[in-house]
Amino acid sequence: MQALFMAFAIGKIIKDLVKQNGLKAKNVAQYINVSESTLYGIYNRQSVDIDKLILFSRLFNKNLFLYYLNEEPLKSMFSKDIVVFQNQIAELEKELLSKNGKIEDLLEIIANQKKLISFHEQSQVKTKNKSNK
Repeated sequence: MQALFMAFAIGKIIKDLVKQNGLKAKNVAQYINVSESTLYGIYNRQSVDIDKLILFSRLFNKNLFLYYLNEEPLKSMFSKDIVVFQNQIAELEKELLSKNGKIEDLLEIIANQKKLISFHEQSQVKTKNKSNK
């Protein structure tokens, strides 16, 4: 399979993920279908074969290809989509703030209505007590 090249060390990221997940090198090497010494070599690499990267992604349940999005040519391929998504996120955040403001207003109205009902009930009790005397 073809290797992907990048400016950051994917091997270090993989090494850190192995450590974070408390995995043993022997088990990781078996899963990736390489020797332990090859695995240790991968830890120092700037690139990893696509088929191995797929296996590492599955092992960690993490899409390691996302690290490549800031690298050319993927960066240019996805930059338009990213702008569209960022605009959609901004619109949704604005809408969420608006809805949260409306919810706060409605909660304030409910609280005031409860106070008014309580005041009205207390007035009725006082009126009943006066008429019973």
